[in-house]
Amino acid sequence: MCMELTDIETGTRLELEPEYGTDSERKPVYVSSFEWAEGRDSALITAPISAGRLVPLEKGAVYNICFLNKEGKLLNLYKFRAVVRERLVIDNMHLLLIEKLGEIARIQRRNFFRLDCYVDVRYRVIKSISDDDNCDIPFRKTITSDLSGGGIRLLLDEKIDPGTYLECELFTETDRKIRFFGKVVRFEHIGSGGKYRYAAGVAYVDIDEKEREDVIKYIFEEQRKLLKKGWNR
Repeated sequence: MCMELTDIETGTRLELEPEYGTDSERKPVYVSSFEWAEGRDSALITAPISAGRLVPLEKGAVYNICFLNKEGKLLNLYKFRAVVRERLVIDNMHLLLIEKLGEIARIQRRNFFRLDCYVDVRYRVIKSISDDDNCDIPFRKTITSDLSGGGIRLLLDEKIDPGTYLECELFTETDRKIRFFGKVVRFEHIGSGGKYRYAAGVAYVDIDEKEREDVIKYIFEEQRKLLKKGWNR
C-alpha cells in the first residue's frame, strides 16, 4: 500500500532540496514541517526559515522532499517530488501550498545507512540506572554500526549478556554528545578476526526526548547525504 499525503502526521519534519542545478553543485536544504493535506495530491507545509528569516520559495519551483515516518518500531525514510503552487498566510502562519508530483517512495533500508553511519560510542556496564551507583565504573570506547530512534547496535570486543544495562555516550560528527541508558536485548558473535568479535543490540530505556530527537535528526541528515549520492537507485 502506497503512502499518501493524508498519511503524514502534522508536525512531521520535512527537508526540501531544490531540483535545479547539477549533482556537483552545493544545493541549499530547507527545513519545514507538514501541516495538513489538501486532498490527495496537495498539502500545506510551513514556509522554511533560515538565519531567523523567512525563505521566500518561488512559485513553480520543484523540490525533492524527504521525511521520516515511524511505523511500529521502525523509522522509515520517504521521498517525493513536489512543486510550490502558492505562498499563503493563515492565522499568522506562513505556509506553502505544494502539489505532489508522482508517488511517495519509501527508501529501502538495505540501500543506505551502513558504513557511513558508524559513530563513536563510550559505554559502561552499570548496576542500576542511577548516577550514584555508577560513578566508579570506567567507560570503554567502541563504535555503533546501526542507529535508530529506538536503539543502537554496538560492536564489542567483550561478551555482554542480554538483559544487561548500559550507560552510553554517543558522539556525532559535530562532537555532540548524546547520553542515554540502554538495555542489551540481543547479543551475537560476528567473527573471530578484526577488533570487534561481538555485536549487541541496545534498546533505549532512559533517554531525554530532546536527545532522542537529536539522534533522529542525525539519522535524517546521514540518510539524506546517502540519497544525494544516489544510493536510492
